[in-house]
Amino acid sequence: MPDRYLLLVDDEPNILKALSRELEFWTEERNITILTAPHAIKALEILKEKGTETLLVVSDLRMPEMKGSDFLQIVRDTYPHILAILLTGFSETEEIIKAVRAGIFSYILKPWDSEYLLAEINKAYQTVILKQEHEKLVKKIQEELKWAGEMQKALLRPILPQSNLVEYRVSYRPVPQLFCGGDYYDVITLSPDKYLLLLGDVAGHGVRAAFVTGILKAIIYPEFVRANLSKNITPAAFLSWLNDRMNFELRRTTGLLITFFAGILDVKSQYLLYANAGQCHPCILRGASIAELPVSGSAIGFASNVMYAEQGVQLQSGDVLTLYTDGLLEFTENGKPLSLNPRNIFAGLPYSSDYHRSLLTRALELSKAKDFTDDVTILSARLL
Repeated sequence: MPDRYLLLVDDEPNILKALSRELEFWTEERNITILTAPHAIKALEILKEKGTETLLVVSDLRMPEMKGSDFLQIVRDTYPHILAILLTGFSETEEIIKAVRAGIFSYILKPWDSEYLLAEINKAYQTVILKQEHEKLVKKIQEELKWAGEMQKALLRPILPQSNLVEYRVSYRPVPQLFCGGDYYDVITLSPDKYLLLLGDVAGHGVRAAFVTGILKAIIYPEFVRANLSKNITPAAFLSWLNDRMNFELRRTTGLLITFFAGILDVKSQYLLYANAGQCHPCILRGASIAELPVSGSAIGFASNVMYAEQGVQLQSGDVLTLYTDGLLEFTENGKPLSLNPRNIFAGLPYSSDYHRSLLTRALELSKAKDFTDDVTILSARLL
């Protein structure tokens, strides 16, 4: 077991001896070594060497060179994992308030009651141990989430088709600290000139939403695309199939909904046929102008036997079709939801190799947020 310490600080040698004697059995039971210091300066020297392994500090209030309240403030600022107990023979309200502000666990008046002293120190010790266990658990969960996020990226990352008629780009950012999220994206080749563009957003964040995206990845190509390649695949038929296929799964397991866009892009005729199940309206950048594709329908999993409307749009060389999830638009400002107008994000941004980065930067600037609060996926197709 690594070294662990309890530091006693008091300018009266008799007090240090009495405290050490009273705590001897308690510390031995827990494999904790008692350290002593006659004043705060010496205590800081000890902590400089052993602060990482020190769990608790019991300090007097009135000491030469530095008051206990000032000492404990330094301890809190420098060693936030250490819990402190203030020991004083004086009812100095102002100094005790300062110590409370410095984050002391409790304070004990001299002469102390032995049972109360041990009870307070034991409570502080248990708090430190629980905090350490919590930090270990959080670290383990973060490591697991990070691994899950890497696996999700590997699973979802499509091999974007290469063509001399279209250029595809995709960017994906899960919620910070969660590592994995609920956005699904893919570009599937139907024929040399036709591509199925897919973008979905599972409600919620984290592992549960990520699990649903894994289901989507596992079923869409083998159960729908490959099974219907010989037929005339349409975006509306795809969304109706997906809604029926996922409706039972979602209601039975998660209760989540999925917004989804499906489009078939014919790069030879430069025509896009599309249907939308509650997803953000895609934008078309043509020169300096921006146009939205407004058709929409109910989210996947909301109802059974849904028929989705289809619409088509004629594109031309140089056009940039951009699909994006609502994480690009939705933020929280002072605890209140904030939704950006997509036109304000897209307006005036020319297409380049940094186009997606520019959109993300513009959204943060407009929202005045430090970071995104939802998963963000951007999928673009530029006709050449």
